[in-house]
Amino acid sequence: MTQGGDAATQVPGPLGLLALLTSSIFPMLGLFALGPALPRVAAAFSADPNAELLAQLIGGAAGFSFALSSPIVGGMIDRWGYKPVYLVSLVAFALFGTLPYVLDSLPVILVTRLFLGVCVAGAMTAGLAGIGALPAAERPRLYGRNAMFTSVGAVIVFPTVGALSTLGWRLPFLIHLVALLVIPLAMTLPARANPETRATIPEGRGLGVGPELLLLAAFIGLVMYVGPMFAPFYVRSIGVTDPRLAAIPLSAMSLGSLLVTSFYGRLHGRFGAIGLFVATLVLSGAGLLSAGLSTHLAMFVVSMFAVSCGLALFAPNLNSYIAATSTNMARGIGWAMSAMFAVQVAFPFLARELSQSAGPAAVFHAFGGCALVTGLALAALARRGSGRKQPGPA
Repeated sequence: MTQGGDAATQVPGPLGLLALLTSSIFPMLGLFALGPALPRVAAAFSADPNAELLAQLIGGAAGFSFALSSPIVGGMIDRWGYKPVYLVSLVAFALFGTLPYVLDSLPVILVTRLFLGVCVAGAMTAGLAGIGALPAAERPRLYGRNAMFTSVGAVIVFPTVGALSTLGWRLPFLIHLVALLVIPLAMTLPARANPETRATIPEGRGLGVGPELLLLAAFIGLVMYVGPMFAPFYVRSIGVTDPRLAAIPLSAMSLGSLLVTSFYGRLHGRFGAIGLFVATLVLSGAGLLSAGLSTHLAMFVVSMFAVSCGLALFAPNLNSYIAATSTNMARGIGWAMSAMFAVQVAFPFLARELSQSAGPAAVFHAFGGCALVTGLALAALARRGSGRKQPGPA
């Protein structure tokens, strides 16, 4: 099957499309899914005075290497195509993700997580580039479906990790073997697919994405880290110690993401990019402020549900915009993902300082307040007409 363009573009079949859609689960698996297990990992190495910090860094390290390697991976995809990068990343993801199961050192586990982050970059960027190579009319819907797969997977994975954590800290690392199931699907992808000519071609040189979007992506990267990596520690401060109960807010976030991403295509058509960026900031900001005021699990769950509804809009909105406008699509997506995740290595240190100086709730108040103020400011600018011109690539 081919479509018009500068060259014939091979469109993946149903199994290939499924492989592209499932690429979104790997950041969730590799960067966030271990959140409910981190307190158990820290407890298993309690003799180490820095065990809790190292446990949080185990979650953040993969995000750091993901961020550093994403632009490089984008360049590799531009040169060799997304299929070979995807296949190699899947194999390596399964290998490095499960290695901690047989390790007994937090620093060594930390190193494996750094390698895992590179694998996540390869799998995610290749999948997003593959969707970006599809016909323009299909991209927003499929980017929404791609994000929806993350939500569906998280509904299953977070409770599973919580349950496995009750049996031991090692078992949750086995979830990375899921990558092996995607390899047969990815093998059906076309050897080389050229993206359809863009409907509009602004200044698509350089990074492939505008600096204002990179700044926004970096901030959202920190905000999205609050839930998966700090929520389990926060709920423990309000008396919730069972890992299965600690996973409930994360499951609620997954349900919120699933709800929003199911309608992303329609929302994009109705409100446009700026409107959805505003929605991301306002919903996540208000939700985090409410979460920081929670004294019981039910209120915290509802608050984090609102946070997830806002955050779920951001990635498909960003990727869809880049795919529609950038002539360096894979590089632009790589830099955007880099900006989003590079800052996350700083989150454990920021959260520790805020928590120790003003209590765990301060983490939610600080990030929530910044998000809400930024969102309201962006809404005001858009209302006056300053936001009518959507941010463009560099």
